[in-house]
Amino acid sequence: MLVSTFNFPLIHFSSIIPKNIFYFIDSNTGEDKLSADPRFKMILWSIVAGTRGGVNRAKILNLIKDTPLNANKISTLLKLDHKTVNHHVVILSKNGLIIKEDKDYGATYRFTSIMQNNQNILDEIMEKIGTK
Repeated sequence: MLVSTFNFPLIHFSSIIPKNIFYFIDSNTGEDKLSADPRFKMILWSIVAGTRGGVNRAKILNLIKDTPLNANKISTLLKLDHKTVNHHVVILSKNGLIIKEDKDYGATYRFTSIMQNNQNILDEIMEKIGTK
């Protein structure tokens, strides 16, 4: 019996959605403005609630909401394996939700400006999935 295995490529939202899709021009002032967009809410829902590791990603986002932390501190506080935290941090950063502050070992992670401006969406999702 011949069994075939298919390896599907991992697709991140950052490869599907252009980087500055959530930036809008304010019609009154003509300035670039970040605003809560239904598309951002949909992406955040899928990253946090639509995948197996979403609960851990939600907990990581909730931890770094107020203070930037490095992966080691996150793994200690959440009692998760360091590799697991690194995996989730990479997914969150590739999707534009968090950013690495330094390039060195032990660099801290913090919210991007769009995530900072839309923390209420994260709170809403966390209440609905029961992690808060």
